[in-house]
Amino acid sequence: MTDSSDDNTYWITRREQYECLMSARRMDIIDLLANTGPRSVREIAGLIGVKPSSLYHHIELLLDVDLIEISGTRLVNRRQEKLYQAPGRTLRYGLSFDDPLALSLYSRIGDVQARQSARDLRRGLETDEVVAHGPVKNTWVFRLVGAPDAVAMEKINHHLQEIAKLFWSSAGQDNPLVVMSAIMAPVARPQETDT
Repeated sequence: MTDSSDDNTYWITRREQYECLMSARRMDIIDLLANTGPRSVREIAGLIGVKPSSLYHHIELLLDVDLIEISGTRLVNRRQEKLYQAPGRTLRYGLSFDDPLALSLYSRIGDVQARQSARDLRRGLETDEVVAHGPVKNTWVFRLVGAPDAVAMEKINHHLQEIAKLFWSSAGQDNPLVVMSAIMAPVARPQETDT
């Protein structure tokens, strides 16, 4: 499942890494670092909108499982400030669905992502960065249910990969940050009952 052809891709494969990501705050930290590059705790806190003191515990946990790393230090107001970075610009879940543990971990990650998506939407709608109409619209809310055949599923997966590449290739740009979450899963058809 892992593809090592891209040096900027970091595959999340260890159970303890998934367990560490069962926190929306830690997801925020790692995603921001992957997109914006090395940052201090003070800068991360500013981007998330929290106090720096609330992040140190999360930073330590992410360091312990190699989901972030120290990239250096710099002098700010005569104090050394550590800089942290994600292990790659592209972060991908790499636990195979064939692994019996994967279903439980992905289900729990999906729960965390869904809750975080709702918070992201609320926070985003309160900013001046909302573009609700036109070709550069950056705000969507929708849920789709369909029954695509194999050809359509292949196209859907291709388009989702292309969307992900567009997000990953925007890393480091000085544009407003945008978050997109996607969860796709098969749904059992309801059983028809005779009355």
